[in-house]
Amino acid sequence: MLYRQWTPNETLTPSPRSVALGVFDGVHLGHRAVIAAARNVSPSSVAAAPLVTVLSLVGVPKEGGRLVTADGEQAQAATLGVDEWLCVPFESICELSPAQFVREVLHEKLHATVVCCGYNFRFGKHGAGNAATLRELCEPLGMEVRVVPAVEREGRAISSTAVREAVSQGDMSQAMALLGRPYTVAFPVRVGNRLGSRWGFPTINQPFPEGFVCPKHGVYASLVVLNGVQHRAITNIGVHPTVGGTAAPQAETYIFDYEGDLYGQAPEIQLIRFLREECCFDTVEALQAQIADDITAAKALLDGDGGKAILFDFDDTLQHRPHAFLGVARELLNRYLPELTEDVREEYARWMQEENRGGYVDPEVYFKDVCEHCGFPVEAEVLLRELRCRFPFHSELLPHAVEVLCELKRRGYRLGIVTNGPALQQNLKLDHAGIRPYVDVVLVAGTEGVQKPQAEVFYRAAQRLCAAPKDTVFVGDYPPNDIVGAQNAGMTPLYIDVHGQNGCPDGVEKITDLQQLLDRF
Repeated sequence: MLYRQWTPNETLTPSPRSVALGVFDGVHLGHRAVIAAARNVSPSSVAAAPLVTVLSLVGVPKEGGRLVTADGEQAQAATLGVDEWLCVPFESICELSPAQFVREVLHEKLHATVVCCGYNFRFGKHGAGNAATLRELCEPLGMEVRVVPAVEREGRAISSTAVREAVSQGDMSQAMALLGRPYTVAFPVRVGNRLGSRWGFPTINQPFPEGFVCPKHGVYASLVVLNGVQHRAITNIGVHPTVGGTAAPQAETYIFDYEGDLYGQAPEIQLIRFLREECCFDTVEALQAQIADDITAAKALLDGDGGKAILFDFDDTLQHRPHAFLGVARELLNRYLPELTEDVREEYARWMQEENRGGYVDPEVYFKDVCEHCGFPVEAEVLLRELRCRFPFHSELLPHAVEVLCELKRRGYRLGIVTNGPALQQNLKLDHAGIRPYVDVVLVAGTEGVQKPQAEVFYRAAQRLCAAPKDTVFVGDYPPNDIVGAQNAGMTPLYIDVHGQNGCPDGVEKITDLQQLLDRF
Protein backbone atom coordinates (compact mmCIF):
# COMPACT_ATOMS: atom_id res chain seq x y z
CA MET A 1 0.00 0.00 0.00
CA LEU A 2 1.20 3.50 -0.88
CA TYR A 3 0.74 5.97 2.01
CA ARG A 4 2.02 9.49 1.50
CA GLN A 5 1.27 13.19 1.28
CA TRP A 6 0.11 14.28 -2.17
CA THR A 7 -0.90 17.52 -3.84
CA PRO A 8 -2.76 17.90 -7.14
CA ASN A 9 0.28 19.34 -8.91
CA GLU A 10 1.96 15.93 -8.67
CA THR A 11 1.48 13.29 -11.35
CA LEU A 12 0.15 9.86 -10.44
CA THR A 13 0.19 6.60 -12.37
CA PRO A 14 -2.58 6.95 -15.02
CA SER A 15 -4.64 4.05 -13.72
CA PRO A 16 -8.41 3.90 -13.19
CA ARG A 17 -9.25 4.54 -9.54
CA SER A 18 -12.10 4.01 -7.13
CA VAL A 19 -11.76 6.98 -4.79
CA ALA A 20 -12.98 7.44 -1.21
CA LEU A 21 -13.24 11.15 -0.37
CA GLY A 22 -13.30 12.69 3.06
CA VAL A 23 -11.54 13.80 6.22
CA PHE A 24 -10.56 10.40 7.57
CA ASP A 25 -8.86 11.39 10.82
CA GLY A 26 -9.56 8.68 13.37
CA VAL A 27 -10.69 6.11 10.78
CA HIS A 28 -13.91 5.52 12.69
CA LEU A 29 -16.72 3.20 11.67
CA GLY A 30 -18.32 5.78 9.38
CA HIS A 31 -15.01 6.23 7.57
CA ARG A 32 -14.64 2.48 7.18
CA ALA A 33 -18.07 2.33 5.51
CA VAL A 34 -17.07 4.94 2.89
CA ILE A 35 -13.82 3.12 2.18
CA ALA A 36 -15.63 -0.23 1.98
CA ALA A 37 -17.90 1.26 -0.72
CA ALA A 38 -14.85 2.27 -2.75
CA ARG A 39 -13.31 -1.16 -2.23
CA ASN A 40 -16.38 -3.00 -3.48
CA VAL A 41 -15.78 -2.63 -7.22
CA SER A 42 -15.72 -5.85 -9.24
CA PRO A 43 -13.26 -6.35 -12.08
CA SER A 44 -14.97 -6.84 -15.42
CA SER A 45 -14.21 -9.66 -17.82
CA VAL A 46 -11.98 -7.32 -19.84
CA ALA A 47 -10.34 -5.07 -17.24
CA ALA A 48 -8.82 -5.35 -13.80
CA ALA A 49 -10.49 -3.69 -10.84
CA PRO A 50 -9.47 -0.03 -10.37
CA LEU A 51 -6.96 1.03 -7.76
CA VAL A 52 -8.66 1.71 -4.44
CA THR A 53 -7.56 5.19 -3.39
CA VAL A 54 -8.34 7.16 -0.25
CA LEU A 55 -8.12 10.93 -0.74
CA SER A 56 -7.86 12.13 2.85
CA LEU A 57 -8.05 15.88 3.40
CA VAL A 58 -5.78 17.04 6.23
CA GLY A 59 -5.50 20.38 7.96
CA VAL A 60 -9.15 21.28 7.41
CA PRO A 61 -10.00 24.40 9.49
CA LYS A 62 -12.30 23.96 12.51
CA GLU A 63 -12.07 20.17 12.41
CA GLY A 64 -10.69 19.99 15.94
CA GLY A 65 -7.68 18.11 17.30
CA ARG A 66 -6.34 15.03 15.55
CA LEU A 67 -7.38 11.65 16.91
CA VAL A 68 -4.57 9.46 15.61
CA THR A 69 -0.93 9.81 14.60
CA ALA A 70 0.24 9.31 11.03
CA ASP A 71 1.68 5.91 12.03
CA GLY A 72 -1.63 4.93 13.61
CA GLU A 73 -3.56 6.06 10.55
CA GLN A 74 -1.24 4.07 8.30
CA ALA A 75 -1.72 0.97 10.49
CA GLN A 76 -5.49 1.34 10.20
CA ALA A 77 -5.22 1.86 6.45
CA ALA A 78 -3.45 -1.48 6.15
CA THR A 79 -6.57 -3.22 7.48
CA LEU A 80 -8.83 -1.65 4.85
CA GLY A 81 -7.61 -3.18 1.60
CA VAL A 82 -6.70 0.09 -0.12
CA ASP A 83 -3.96 0.52 -2.70
CA GLU A 84 -3.21 4.20 -2.06
CA TRP A 85 -3.80 6.52 0.89
CA LEU A 86 -3.13 10.07 -0.24
CA CYS A 87 -2.98 12.75 2.47
CA VAL A 88 -3.95 15.99 0.73
CA PRO A 89 -3.18 19.30 2.51
CA PHE A 90 -6.38 21.32 2.60
CA GLU A 91 -4.60 24.48 1.45
CA SER A 92 -3.62 22.76 -1.82
CA ILE A 93 -7.27 22.45 -2.90
CA CYS A 94 -9.23 24.98 -0.85
CA GLU A 95 -9.38 27.59 -3.65
CA LEU A 96 -10.74 25.16 -6.25
CA SER A 97 -14.41 25.45 -7.12
CA PRO A 98 -16.45 22.23 -6.97
CA ALA A 99 -16.29 21.96 -10.78
CA GLN A 100 -12.51 22.49 -10.79
CA PHE A 101 -11.98 19.91 -8.07
CA VAL A 102 -14.00 17.29 -9.95
CA ARG A 103 -12.44 17.98 -13.33
CA GLU A 104 -8.84 18.74 -12.39
CA VAL A 105 -8.34 16.44 -9.40
CA LEU A 106 -10.76 13.53 -9.68
CA HIS A 107 -10.96 13.25 -13.47
CA GLU A 108 -7.62 14.48 -14.83
CA LYS A 109 -5.24 13.56 -12.00
CA LEU A 110 -6.82 10.51 -10.38
CA HIS A 111 -8.61 9.07 -13.43
CA ALA A 112 -11.48 8.16 -11.11
CA THR A 113 -14.16 5.80 -12.35
CA VAL A 114 -15.94 5.51 -8.99
CA VAL A 115 -16.12 8.22 -6.32
CA CYS A 116 -17.44 7.51 -2.79
CA CYS A 117 -18.24 9.96 -0.01
CA GLY A 118 -20.29 10.27 3.15
CA TYR A 119 -23.77 11.73 3.20
CA ASN A 120 -22.51 15.02 4.72
CA PHE A 121 -19.40 15.52 2.56
CA ARG A 122 -18.60 19.11 1.55
CA PHE A 123 -15.98 20.21 -0.97
CA GLY A 124 -14.88 23.12 -3.12
CA LYS A 125 -14.16 26.73 -2.17
CA HIS A 126 -16.08 27.73 0.96
CA GLY A 127 -17.61 24.23 1.05
CA ALA A 128 -19.90 25.11 -1.84
CA GLY A 129 -20.29 21.51 -3.04
CA ASN A 130 -22.11 18.64 -1.36
CA ALA A 131 -22.85 15.01 -2.21
CA ALA A 132 -25.56 16.00 -4.70
CA THR A 133 -23.19 18.47 -6.38
CA LEU A 134 -20.56 15.74 -6.61
CA ARG A 135 -22.97 13.45 -8.44
CA GLU A 136 -24.09 16.21 -10.83
CA LEU A 137 -20.49 17.03 -11.76
CA CYS A 138 -19.05 13.51 -11.89
CA GLU A 139 -21.63 11.56 -13.85
CA PRO A 140 -21.26 13.54 -17.12
CA LEU A 141 -17.54 12.69 -16.98
CA GLY A 142 -18.24 8.96 -16.65
CA MET A 143 -17.63 8.71 -12.90
CA GLU A 144 -20.05 6.71 -10.76
CA VAL A 145 -20.82 8.40 -7.42
CA ARG A 146 -21.72 6.41 -4.31
CA VAL A 147 -23.03 8.35 -1.34
CA VAL A 148 -22.80 6.34 1.88
CA PRO A 149 -25.56 7.02 4.43
CA ALA A 150 -24.81 7.72 8.09
CA VAL A 151 -23.52 4.80 10.12
CA GLU A 152 -25.38 4.95 13.40
CA ARG A 153 -24.66 3.73 16.89
CA GLU A 154 -27.67 3.62 19.21
CA GLY A 155 -29.55 6.09 17.03
CA ARG A 156 -26.73 8.65 16.62
CA ALA A 157 -24.61 9.16 13.53
CA ILE A 158 -20.97 8.21 14.03
CA SER A 159 -18.67 11.14 13.34
CA SER A 160 -15.24 12.47 14.22
CA THR A 161 -16.97 15.18 16.25
CA ALA A 162 -18.76 12.53 18.31
CA VAL A 163 -15.46 10.68 18.88
CA ARG A 164 -13.74 13.90 19.98
CA GLU A 165 -16.59 14.65 22.37
CA ALA A 166 -16.34 11.20 23.92
CA VAL A 167 -12.56 11.46 24.30
CA SER A 168 -12.73 14.97 25.73
CA GLN A 169 -15.33 13.84 28.27
CA GLY A 170 -13.35 10.75 29.27
CA ASP A 171 -16.04 8.40 27.92
CA MET A 172 -13.70 5.75 26.59
CA SER A 173 -16.38 3.07 26.23
CA GLN A 174 -18.22 5.36 23.82
CA ALA A 175 -15.01 6.29 21.99
CA MET A 176 -14.19 2.59 21.53
CA ALA A 177 -17.67 1.88 20.21
CA LEU A 178 -17.44 4.70 17.63
CA LEU A 179 -13.89 3.92 16.54
CA GLY A 180 -14.36 0.16 16.51
CA ARG A 181 -11.21 -0.14 18.64
CA PRO A 182 -9.92 1.39 21.87
CA TYR A 183 -8.82 5.01 21.78
CA THR A 184 -5.03 4.98 22.10
CA VAL A 185 -2.23 7.30 23.05
CA ALA A 186 0.76 6.40 20.87
CA PHE A 187 3.29 9.22 21.15
CA PRO A 188 7.06 8.74 21.64
CA VAL A 189 8.17 8.02 25.21
CA ARG A 190 10.26 10.82 26.70
CA VAL A 191 12.40 11.02 29.83
CA GLY A 192 10.40 12.28 32.82
CA ASN A 193 11.34 13.26 36.36
CA ARG A 194 11.54 9.59 37.44
CA LEU A 195 9.41 10.22 40.53
CA GLY A 196 7.39 7.09 39.80
CA SER A 197 10.52 4.93 39.84
CA ARG A 198 11.55 6.36 43.20
CA TRP A 199 8.07 5.68 44.56
CA GLY A 200 8.02 2.06 43.36
CA PHE A 201 5.89 2.29 40.21
CA PRO A 202 8.01 3.31 37.20
CA THR A 203 6.08 5.14 34.50
CA ILE A 204 6.48 6.03 30.85
CA ASN A 205 5.82 9.62 29.79
CA GLN A 206 4.22 10.50 26.44
CA PRO A 207 3.69 14.25 25.91
CA PHE A 208 0.78 15.21 23.65
CA PRO A 209 2.03 16.99 20.52
CA GLU A 210 0.31 20.21 19.54
CA GLY A 211 -2.77 19.70 17.40
CA PHE A 212 -4.06 16.49 19.00
CA VAL A 213 -7.26 16.12 20.95
CA CYS A 214 -6.52 15.61 24.63
CA PRO A 215 -8.67 13.30 26.77
CA LYS A 216 -10.27 14.61 29.92
CA HIS A 217 -7.57 15.16 32.52
CA GLY A 218 -7.56 12.40 35.06
CA VAL A 219 -6.70 8.80 35.79
CA TYR A 220 -7.66 5.91 33.51
CA ALA A 221 -7.53 2.14 33.66
CA SER A 222 -5.57 1.24 30.54
CA LEU A 223 -4.08 -1.62 28.55
CA VAL A 224 -0.96 -1.99 26.44
CA VAL A 225 0.24 -4.89 24.28
CA LEU A 226 3.99 -5.50 24.55
CA ASN A 227 5.86 -8.48 23.11
CA GLY A 228 2.63 -10.27 22.29
CA VAL A 229 1.09 -9.93 25.76
CA GLN A 230 -1.61 -7.49 26.84
CA HIS A 231 -0.69 -5.81 30.14
CA ARG A 232 -2.95 -4.01 32.54
CA ALA A 233 -1.90 -0.46 33.31
CA ILE A 234 -2.92 2.85 34.80
CA THR A 235 -2.55 6.16 32.99
CA ASN A 236 -2.72 9.74 34.19
CA ILE A 237 -3.59 12.37 31.60
CA GLY A 238 -2.77 15.90 32.67
CA VAL A 239 -0.13 18.34 33.88
CA HIS A 240 0.84 16.86 37.32
CA PRO A 241 -0.05 19.90 39.48
CA THR A 242 1.08 18.34 42.78
CA VAL A 243 4.73 17.95 41.71
CA GLY A 244 5.37 21.20 39.90
CA GLY A 245 3.27 20.70 36.79
CA THR A 246 4.13 20.53 33.09
CA ALA A 247 3.60 23.11 30.39
CA ALA A 248 1.61 20.76 28.17
CA PRO A 249 -0.49 17.69 28.98
CA GLN A 250 1.07 14.27 28.86
CA ALA A 251 0.14 10.65 29.41
CA GLU A 252 2.03 9.02 32.28
CA THR A 253 1.51 5.26 32.41
CA TYR A 254 2.48 2.60 34.92
CA ILE A 255 2.40 -0.83 33.23
CA PHE A 256 1.73 -3.63 35.69
CA ASP A 257 3.92 -6.74 35.60
CA TYR A 258 6.35 -5.31 33.03
CA GLU A 259 10.00 -4.38 33.19
CA GLY A 260 11.68 -2.89 30.16
CA ASP A 261 12.99 0.24 28.51
CA LEU A 262 10.49 1.90 26.17
CA TYR A 263 12.33 5.21 25.66
CA GLY A 264 12.11 6.41 22.09
CA GLN A 265 9.36 3.93 21.27
CA ALA A 266 5.69 4.79 20.81
CA PRO A 267 3.67 2.02 22.50
CA GLU A 268 -0.10 2.21 22.06
CA ILE A 269 -1.72 2.89 25.42
CA GLN A 270 -5.40 1.94 25.23
CA LEU A 271 -7.49 4.09 27.53
CA ILE A 272 -10.29 1.81 28.74
CA ARG A 273 -12.16 3.49 31.60
CA PHE A 274 -12.00 6.85 33.39
CA LEU A 275 -11.38 6.48 37.14
CA ARG A 276 -11.13 9.97 38.59
CA GLU A 277 -10.26 13.56 37.74
CA GLU A 278 -6.75 14.95 38.11
CA CYS A 279 -6.36 17.09 41.21
CA CYS A 280 -3.71 18.86 43.26
CA PHE A 281 -2.91 17.15 46.57
CA ASP A 282 -1.74 18.98 49.66
CA THR A 283 1.24 16.67 50.13
CA VAL A 284 3.29 14.24 48.09
CA GLU A 285 2.39 11.55 50.62
CA ALA A 286 -1.31 12.08 49.92
CA LEU A 287 -0.62 11.74 46.18
CA GLN A 288 1.33 8.52 46.75
CA ALA A 289 -1.51 7.05 48.80
CA GLN A 290 -4.04 7.97 46.12
CA ILE A 291 -1.89 6.40 43.39
CA ALA A 292 -1.79 3.15 45.35
CA ASP A 293 -5.58 3.23 45.60
CA ASP A 294 -5.83 4.00 41.86
CA ILE A 295 -3.65 1.01 40.99
CA THR A 296 -5.86 -1.28 43.07
CA ALA A 297 -8.98 0.15 41.42
CA ALA A 298 -7.57 -0.22 37.90
CA LYS A 299 -6.56 -3.84 38.47
CA ALA A 300 -9.98 -4.69 39.87
CA LEU A 301 -11.78 -2.96 37.00
CA LEU A 302 -9.75 -4.59 34.23
CA ASP A 303 -10.14 -7.99 35.86
CA GLY A 304 -13.90 -7.49 35.72
CA ASP A 305 -16.26 -5.03 37.34
CA GLY A 306 -19.16 -7.47 37.59
CA GLY A 307 -20.55 -6.74 34.13
CA LYS A 308 -21.66 -9.62 31.91
CA ALA A 309 -20.19 -10.09 28.43
CA ILE A 310 -20.96 -12.23 25.40
CA LEU A 311 -18.28 -12.76 22.76
CA PHE A 312 -18.94 -14.19 19.32
CA ASP A 313 -17.00 -15.83 16.55
CA PHE A 314 -17.93 -14.32 13.17
CA ASP A 315 -18.03 -16.84 10.31
CA ASP A 316 -20.94 -19.28 10.70
CA THR A 317 -21.81 -17.67 14.02
CA LEU A 318 -22.91 -14.19 12.95
CA GLN A 319 -22.13 -14.40 9.23
CA HIS A 320 -23.71 -16.93 6.83
CA ARG A 321 -20.57 -18.21 5.10
CA PRO A 322 -22.30 -20.63 2.66
CA HIS A 323 -24.47 -17.79 1.34
CA ALA A 324 -21.38 -15.60 0.90
CA PHE A 325 -19.60 -18.37 -0.98
CA LEU A 326 -22.62 -18.90 -3.23
CA GLY A 327 -22.64 -15.20 -4.05
CA VAL A 328 -19.00 -15.12 -5.08
CA ALA A 329 -19.39 -18.37 -7.07
CA ARG A 330 -22.20 -16.74 -9.05
CA GLU A 331 -20.05 -13.65 -9.64
CA LEU A 332 -17.14 -15.72 -10.99
CA LEU A 333 -19.42 -17.77 -13.25
CA ASN A 334 -21.10 -14.64 -14.62
CA ARG A 335 -17.75 -13.06 -15.38
CA TYR A 336 -15.91 -16.00 -16.91
CA LEU A 337 -18.71 -18.12 -18.36
CA PRO A 338 -21.37 -15.65 -19.54
CA GLU A 339 -22.26 -17.91 -22.45
CA LEU A 340 -23.83 -20.50 -20.14
CA THR A 341 -27.55 -20.41 -19.57
CA GLU A 342 -28.73 -18.96 -16.29
CA ASP A 343 -29.92 -22.39 -15.11
CA VAL A 344 -26.57 -24.02 -15.82
CA ARG A 345 -24.64 -21.24 -14.08
CA GLU A 346 -26.86 -21.62 -11.02
CA GLU A 347 -26.35 -25.40 -11.07
CA TYR A 348 -22.58 -24.92 -11.18
CA ALA A 349 -22.69 -22.27 -8.41
CA ARG A 350 -24.56 -24.60 -6.07
CA TRP A 351 -22.21 -27.47 -6.94
CA MET A 352 -19.24 -25.22 -6.07
CA GLN A 353 -20.90 -24.32 -2.76
CA GLU A 354 -21.63 -27.94 -1.83
CA GLU A 355 -18.17 -29.21 -2.76
CA ASN A 356 -16.54 -26.39 -0.79
CA ARG A 357 -17.89 -27.90 2.46
CA GLY A 358 -17.85 -24.63 4.37
CA GLY A 359 -14.26 -23.88 3.36
CA TYR A 360 -12.75 -26.97 4.98
CA VAL A 361 -11.03 -28.19 1.80
CA ASP A 362 -7.58 -28.03 0.23
CA PRO A 363 -8.01 -24.86 -1.88
CA GLU A 364 -5.57 -25.87 -4.62
CA VAL A 365 -7.20 -29.26 -5.13
CA TYR A 366 -10.67 -27.78 -4.86
CA PHE A 367 -10.15 -25.09 -7.52
CA LYS A 368 -8.50 -27.53 -9.92
CA ASP A 369 -11.65 -29.64 -9.65
CA VAL A 370 -13.80 -26.53 -10.14
CA CYS A 371 -11.94 -25.52 -13.30
CA GLU A 372 -12.28 -29.02 -14.74
CA HIS A 373 -15.94 -29.51 -13.78
CA CYS A 374 -17.23 -26.07 -14.86
CA GLY A 375 -14.84 -25.31 -17.71
CA PHE A 376 -13.41 -22.03 -16.38
CA PRO A 377 -11.02 -20.51 -18.99
CA VAL A 378 -8.46 -19.51 -16.32
CA GLU A 379 -6.01 -21.33 -14.07
CA ALA A 380 -7.07 -22.57 -10.65
CA GLU A 381 -4.80 -20.11 -8.84
CA VAL A 382 -6.55 -17.20 -10.60
CA LEU A 383 -9.94 -18.35 -9.29
CA LEU A 384 -8.53 -18.84 -5.80
CA ARG A 385 -7.03 -15.35 -5.78
CA GLU A 386 -10.25 -13.77 -7.03
CA LEU A 387 -12.42 -15.67 -4.57
CA ARG A 388 -10.30 -14.46 -1.67
CA CYS A 389 -10.51 -10.92 -3.02
CA ARG A 390 -14.25 -10.88 -3.67
CA PHE A 391 -15.54 -13.11 -0.85
CA PRO A 392 -15.74 -10.30 1.75
CA PHE A 393 -18.14 -8.32 -0.42
CA HIS A 394 -20.70 -11.12 -0.36
CA SER A 395 -20.70 -11.32 3.44
CA GLU A 396 -24.23 -11.70 4.74
CA LEU A 397 -25.28 -11.75 8.38
CA LEU A 398 -27.35 -14.63 9.68
CA PRO A 399 -31.06 -13.91 10.09
CA HIS A 400 -31.87 -11.91 13.22
CA ALA A 401 -28.18 -11.21 14.01
CA VAL A 402 -28.64 -7.45 14.38
CA GLU A 403 -31.96 -7.86 16.18
CA VAL A 404 -30.43 -10.27 18.71
CA LEU A 405 -27.35 -8.12 19.32
CA CYS A 406 -29.46 -5.01 19.87
CA GLU A 407 -31.69 -6.83 22.34
CA LEU A 408 -28.73 -8.29 24.25
CA LYS A 409 -27.24 -4.82 24.42
CA ARG A 410 -30.55 -3.46 25.71
CA ARG A 411 -30.48 -6.11 28.43
CA GLY A 412 -27.12 -4.82 29.61
CA TYR A 413 -24.64 -7.26 28.07
CA ARG A 414 -21.28 -6.10 26.75
CA LEU A 415 -20.70 -7.56 23.31
CA GLY A 416 -17.65 -8.40 21.25
CA ILE A 417 -16.32 -10.40 18.33
CA VAL A 418 -13.14 -12.49 18.28
CA THR A 419 -12.38 -13.94 14.87
CA ASN A 420 -9.46 -15.81 13.35
CA GLY A 421 -8.34 -15.53 9.76
CA PRO A 422 -6.19 -13.24 7.59
CA ALA A 423 -6.36 -9.72 8.97
CA LEU A 424 -7.30 -7.98 5.74
CA GLN A 425 -9.95 -10.46 4.62
CA GLN A 426 -11.62 -10.65 8.02
CA ASN A 427 -11.67 -6.87 8.44
CA LEU A 428 -13.23 -6.45 5.00
CA LYS A 429 -15.90 -9.04 5.82
CA LEU A 430 -16.74 -7.29 9.08
CA ASP A 431 -16.92 -3.90 7.36
CA HIS A 432 -19.07 -5.10 4.47
CA ALA A 433 -21.44 -6.98 6.77
CA GLY A 434 -21.89 -3.79 8.80
CA ILE A 435 -21.68 -5.60 12.14
CA ARG A 436 -19.24 -3.33 14.01
CA PRO A 437 -21.72 -0.68 15.24
CA TYR A 438 -23.69 -3.36 17.10
CA VAL A 439 -20.84 -4.62 19.31
CA ASP A 440 -18.49 -2.92 21.75
CA VAL A 441 -15.19 -4.45 20.69
CA VAL A 442 -13.83 -6.43 17.73
CA LEU A 443 -10.60 -8.42 17.79
CA VAL A 444 -9.30 -9.79 14.50
CA ALA A 445 -6.68 -12.34 15.44
CA GLY A 446 -4.55 -11.63 12.38
CA THR A 447 -4.35 -7.97 13.40
CA GLU A 448 -3.67 -8.78 17.05
CA GLY A 449 -0.90 -11.23 16.20
CA VAL A 450 -2.39 -14.00 18.32
CA GLN A 451 -4.87 -16.67 17.23
CA LYS A 452 -7.65 -18.74 18.74
CA PRO A 453 -7.51 -21.12 20.61
CA GLN A 454 -4.79 -19.26 22.53
CA ALA A 455 -6.26 -17.88 25.73
CA GLU A 456 -4.49 -14.55 25.21
CA VAL A 457 -6.83 -13.33 22.48
CA PHE A 458 -9.87 -14.13 24.66
CA TYR A 459 -8.29 -12.34 27.64
CA ARG A 460 -7.69 -9.25 25.51
CA ALA A 461 -11.33 -9.03 24.50
CA ALA A 462 -12.60 -9.53 28.06
CA GLN A 463 -10.26 -6.94 29.55
CA ARG A 464 -11.22 -4.34 26.94
CA LEU A 465 -14.82 -4.91 28.04
CA CYS A 466 -13.86 -4.89 31.75
CA ALA A 467 -15.47 -8.32 32.09
CA ALA A 468 -14.05 -11.23 34.04
CA PRO A 469 -13.63 -14.45 32.02
CA LYS A 470 -15.95 -16.23 34.47
CA ASP A 471 -18.64 -13.67 33.59
CA THR A 472 -18.12 -14.08 29.84
CA VAL A 473 -19.81 -16.45 27.40
CA PHE A 474 -18.20 -17.25 24.05
CA VAL A 475 -20.48 -18.30 21.19
CA GLY A 476 -18.78 -20.13 18.33
CA ASP A 477 -19.19 -22.87 15.76
CA TYR A 478 -15.71 -24.43 15.48
CA PRO A 479 -14.82 -26.48 18.59
CA PRO A 480 -11.01 -26.66 18.10
CA ASN A 481 -10.75 -22.86 18.11
CA ASP A 482 -13.88 -21.50 19.72
CA ILE A 483 -14.89 -24.00 22.37
CA VAL A 484 -11.38 -25.06 23.39
CA GLY A 485 -10.14 -21.45 23.36
CA ALA A 486 -13.00 -20.23 25.52
CA GLN A 487 -12.40 -23.05 28.00
CA ASN A 488 -8.67 -22.24 28.05
CA ALA A 489 -9.55 -18.68 29.01
CA GLY A 490 -11.98 -19.70 31.75
CA MET A 491 -15.06 -18.59 29.82
CA THR A 492 -18.33 -20.43 29.32
CA PRO A 493 -18.46 -21.87 25.76
CA LEU A 494 -21.70 -22.04 23.82
CA TYR A 495 -21.76 -24.05 20.58
CA ILE A 496 -23.85 -22.72 17.70
CA ASP A 497 -24.78 -25.04 14.83
CA VAL A 498 -26.74 -23.21 12.14
CA HIS A 499 -25.80 -25.60 9.32
CA GLY A 500 -26.45 -28.99 10.92
CA GLN A 501 -22.80 -29.90 11.51
CA ASN A 502 -23.61 -31.89 14.66
CA GLY A 503 -20.17 -31.27 16.13
CA CYS A 504 -21.08 -30.19 19.64
CA PRO A 505 -18.55 -31.43 22.22
CA ASP A 506 -19.80 -33.33 25.25
CA GLY A 507 -20.86 -31.18 28.15
CA VAL A 508 -21.20 -27.99 26.06
CA GLU A 509 -24.54 -26.26 25.58
CA LYS A 510 -25.76 -26.04 21.98
CA ILE A 511 -28.04 -23.67 20.08
CA THR A 512 -29.11 -23.78 16.43
CA ASP A 513 -30.36 -20.22 15.99
CA LEU A 514 -29.17 -16.87 17.33
CA GLN A 515 -32.65 -16.09 18.62
CA GLN A 516 -32.24 -18.86 21.19
CA LEU A 517 -29.77 -16.59 22.96
CA LEU A 518 -32.68 -14.39 24.00
CA ASP A 519 -34.25 -17.33 25.79
CA ARG A 520 -31.00 -18.17 27.57
CA PHE A 521 -29.97 -14.64 28.56
